[in-house]
Amino acid sequence: MKTAYIAVWILTTALWWPTIVLAEGLVDPESMLSEHNAIRSQHELPPLRWSPSLAEDAAAWADHLAEQESCRMVHGESGQGENLFWASPRRWSDGRTVIQPIEPEEVVQHWAAEQAFYDYATNTCRSGEQCGHYTQIVWEETEEVGCAKRICPDQSQLWVCRYHPPGNVVGRKPY
Repeated sequence: MKTAYIAVWILTTALWWPTIVLAEGLVDPESMLSEHNAIRSQHELPPLRWSPSLAEDAAAWADHLAEQESCRMVHGESGQGENLFWASPRRWSDGRTVIQPIEPEEVVQHWAAEQAFYDYATNTCRSGEQCGHYTQIVWEETEEVGCAKRICPDQSQLWVCRYHPPGNVVGRKPY
């Protein structure tokens, strides 16, 4: 079953922010951009812009993962930068399973927390750790981001952000 996409326009401070609405959830571009750009500003990097096209690509990939991959986190081969986030459902002692309330800021902060594992001097991650989500966020040449989420049949959720131009070029530092 395909998810229907509905474009919603939110008026904020004289700017229109396109938002992708999935049948199960909403990704707020303003929150995603604000959090990404707060992290980038720590390194005096230019702010990212929201890309409706990247958000549509992210939504299509989230749909694919939910429908074809049983909501497993599998990176796409789109040629775009990509960060993935998965959250389990909340399970209650009475057997109920519900969607966890996850905010865009939490998703981006989860990726940004990998900064603790990144060594700028050697441009490497600590052994056994990941830091590529963080370095994609702070990749200096990246200009645009677009994100989407999908609620999976088991009430878990999958978030996808796509970036252009992509980061994490082997042998190069992010900034």
